[in-house]
Amino acid sequence: MIGGAGEGSQHPFGAMNITRTPTVAQIGISVELLDNLAQLTPVGNAAVSSVDSFTQFTQKMLDNFYNFASSFAVSQSQMTPSPSEVFIPANVVLKWYENFQRRLTQNPLFWKT
Repeated sequence: MIGGAGEGSQHPFGAMNITRTPTVAQIGISVELLDNLAQLTPVGNAAVSSVDSFTQFTQKMLDNFYNFASSFAVSQSQMTPSPSEVFIPANVVLKWYENFQRRLTQNPLFWKT
């Protein structure tokens, strides 16, 4: 794990702003009768997704894993010797990610073989 705040380390996505600025958000909720909703006109350019839920889940899982693993990225100069740690180059994770995506696109059930 990259060192915490105050240890002089830099966050891999750039400097993190420690000061908190108050933010105001407004959320609106509309409660409608089902009969009223049935009478509404759907968006004209809306399309039903042709991607099944398993493929969507797998894509989200890949994105999540890659983003999680990448968040721990450090340059070689930032590494400190630690005999108990094993380091995997980020380009290896990226290559796996791209290969998995390609195979999933070609055959969503490739993992069953």
